Amino acid sequence: MTEEITIRVQKDDHEDQWKMLVDGEGPWNLRLESPNGVESTASGDNIFEALRSMRRELSSRNILLCCNGARVNVRPSGLSASHGAWMVYVLHMWRPSTVRDLVPVLGYAQPNKIGTVEEQDAYWERHLKNRKNWLNFINPLWWIYFLTSSWGKPKRHDF
Repeated sequence: MTEEITIRVQKDDHEDQWKMLVDGEGPWNLRLESPNGVESTASGDNIFEALRSMRRELSSRNILLCCNGARVNVRPSGLSASHGAWMVYVLHMWRPSTVRDLVPVLGYAQPNKIGTVEEQDAYWERHLKNRKNWLNFINPLWWIYFLTSSWGKPKRHDF
């Protein structure tokens, strides 16, 4: 099944809308098409990993994908990754991520929140290290978010 999604792209400080074709048969395949033709293709175990592969290739051509999957502070959960990673969690340093922090991987994100794959990996490493900090367990805000996480709903974003 192939799905077509409109995605915003920034190229040379000009934002435009291009098409992203997502094919989830077997490995996940992404195909980015501009009005001028095919710009990039990538494959991965899920959409998030395929998107990371595509971003590495596009960064050399000064093309920036303005989507949540390109934000520095996002990662899919293990369950989400095993089902294609259509949704990712926005990660916070001093509180746990909850269902309220779920955003669609190909949903729009402002260009000032976008980073490189390396910046995303560095944030993930800092986040994992911070999760092991014992101060989290005495932080009341952390416990409030943890205990009320099921009260929220994912943010609704249309592609």
